[in-house]
Amino acid sequence: MQRIQGVNPDKVTDGEAEILEASNMFLGRSSNLLKILTNTSPKIARWFLGFLTSTRQEGLGANSDVGLRGLACVKTSMTNECNYCTSHTSIYAQGLGYSENQIALMVDDSYKTSNEFNDKEKIAIEWAEAVTLNKAQNDGPLWDKMRTQFSDAEIVEITLASSMFNMINRLNDTFRSELETTDFNKKQWDATGVLPLEAQEAFARRFSEQKFSEKL
Repeated sequence: MQRIQGVNPDKVTDGEAEILEASNMFLGRSSNLLKILTNTSPKIARWFLGFLTSTRQEGLGANSDVGLRGLACVKTSMTNECNYCTSHTSIYAQGLGYSENQIALMVDDSYKTSNEFNDKEKIAIEWAEAVTLNKAQNDGPLWDKMRTQFSDAEIVEITLASSMFNMINRLNDTFRSELETTDFNKKQWDATGVLPLEAQEAFARRFSEQKFSEKL
């Protein structure tokens, strides 16, 4: 059972509604984790949503390949054995064009010898696992492969995606976030492709005008 109640979308303040509306726009739906954060700490939920979308989605801040960042999120969640996030990130990866078979190959090291991934994808997946296990700092050969394949900005953004989901994995496992239905999470497919950066910036600007209920 989920440990902390999420906000009820039918009973929200203007500020809380703004968060859910933005999530529906940029992520295709509002996850149970975001509803928990919105219910308890909406001002933080606002910044959390901005960080999540700018790091993970296309056109909202990151310039690296969105597929590589998506694979990093999947492998991180698998490595941490977070069922909630593995389901979410795997479905999103499918929306980015990856097959169920490709995702299944990422459960272990099968992806390394598969022809279904190119060299950049394999290295990004391996890097995400190393970051998650905190082995990246001492893995010189893997770092050399990253330097060969990616620019500094790409390395930073792939690492950010993995690090972000390490945090999100811990949140969902700790709160025992209830996994939504597959059909619900397939709504993420509506949030692929380049998204409107202007709308995200407008979301941030409007926030100072919104009101929140005090729940401490």
